[in-house]
Amino acid sequence: MQQPLQQLQQQAPGSRRAVLGLGAALLAAQIAPARAEEPAPAPLPQQPALPPMKVLRDDTLAYEFEYPAETAAGKPLPLLLSRKPERYSSAAPLTADARQRIVCELADLIDAVTVSVTVGPPSGILKGRTPDQWTARQVAEQVLIDRSTARITTGQRVSLNSVEEASRQERDGLPYFVFEHVSQGSPTLRTATLETYRHALAVTAVRPGLDGSPYLYTLNMSCPQELWGDLEAAFQRGVDSFRLLPPSSKYVAPDQDPWRFF
Repeated sequence: MQQPLQQLQQQAPGSRRAVLGLGAALLAAQIAPARAEEPAPAPLPQQPALPPMKVLRDDTLAYEFEYPAETAAGKPLPLLLSRKPERYSSAAPLTADARQRIVCELADLIDAVTVSVTVGPPSGILKGRTPDQWTARQVAEQVLIDRSTARITTGQRVSLNSVEEASRQERDGLPYFVFEHVSQGSPTLRTATLETYRHALAVTAVRPGLDGSPYLYTLNMSCPQELWGDLEAAFQRGVDSFRLLPPSSKYVAPDQDPWRFF
């Protein structure tokens, strides 16, 4: 031990100070408190994957939309055409006054899921006013009234649907009215309870007929309340995809040849 100490003492003062400084730095590093590591950034929430979608296009009335082929849980959704796309004059009326008519419908009878397109002229508060004067809620309520067969004692038709939300959008320079609604339904094969509810998303677009009068085109996607969580995202995508297409040579306006049934 004496020899190294003597060698250290014989070194130049500057060298001794450097060695001592290095030792002090190492000692301080050993006794200094450890620095807290910065927390890792929280991962971004992942958007749920949308189920596979299919596309339906009708050149007769010039519209198209997407509809789900599966639920969010991965269960196949066999939506089959219960009413093939057809012209307005030959379509089945929803009510006795034949204002709104079903021009296309898909259905899964087991799960009671339906996707339909209806067409008809505006009525009630919408009639006699231009589309730029309509609010989304007015359109939603009037469309649902025209789809309903319920009437009060005065004979006035009323809607059994509750409009949850309604908004107006612009797509390709045209107004689209999107709304969510809930209604009381009938017992299905999935449940035997008497009191059931259906949840739906819908969108209504406006297109003039041959004489310039407006016609409402409504896509409605509906399911039992218990399936809403599995289908809401797919229904939203379907409603967002709904478009009125530029008329082709196959296009037949709603008021064209009203006497034709095929």
